Amino acid sequence: MFKKFLFFAILLTSMVTFGQEVRFGAQAGYLNMQDKATYDGTSVSENYSGFFVGALADFTLSESFHLQPSLNYGSVDDTSFLIIPVMAQYHIQESGFYVQAGPQGTISLEDTAEGFNSFGLDLGVGAGYQINENFFVEAKYAFEITNRYSGDGSDDIKSRINTLSVGLGYKF
Repeated sequence: MFKKFLFFAILLTSMVTFGQEVRFGAQAGYLNMQDKATYDGTSVSENYSGFFVGALADFTLSESFHLQPSLNYGSVDDTSFLIIPVMAQYHIQESGFYVQAGPQGTISLEDTAEGFNSFGLDLGVGAGYQINENFFVEAKYAFEITNRYSGDGSDDIKSRINTLSVGLGYKF
């Protein structure tokens, strides 16, 4: 866990040195998590709703490209998560709209059942709209690419958590 944190700290520090402009901000909104398990051709899934709140840094790399890492606390169905997306954004000129994609780490802050990993790596995609210089809205869906189940070493059991977030943000 410490190695992952150190990696993200080094990544953020290197982004500060290369970014032309850095803005910080806050965001919050609706969070939906889909827990999906597959075994021997049978699939079961459940959806849980909650909220997220967090902080972000927006690195302007060029007029059209931004890099936006954030650190969010999410709560769904009495379960807490730490959600760490690093989104590359392409801003469509003079429209206010942008599309984004990038990796996202999701860490369960609760005790996980035996055989399950607390960390998952996701691939996030989404879109947003810059309302004015400070306010923005965005939606993002993240597909988990890692298997949360590692119990008996069997590749037959797959467990993934996909997330949908829709929120409002403010950049200082």
